[in-house]
Amino acid sequence: MEAKTYTIIVQGRLSERFASAFPRVSVEPGSEQTRIETEPLDQSQLHGLLDQLRDLAIELVAVNETDMAGPQHQSG
Repeated sequence: MEAKTYTIIVQGRLSERFASAFPRVSVEPGSEQTRIETEPLDQSQLHGLLDQLRDLAIELVAVNETDMAGPQHQSG
């Protein structure tokens, strides 16, 4: 299964303490919502992260796959 990166938006402001509990994410707190950027995850890891958010009663707003397009190599 291919690993992909995701942007997850949750309701509320999550602290840096939250980020330390999830080592494969970076957290960008906003005033009303928090943006979570993941490292490449496979489907199982993504579902695990979403399950943890649910278990912590954190309201999910959106989950979007992030374009992982890196530098393009030119042959030549």
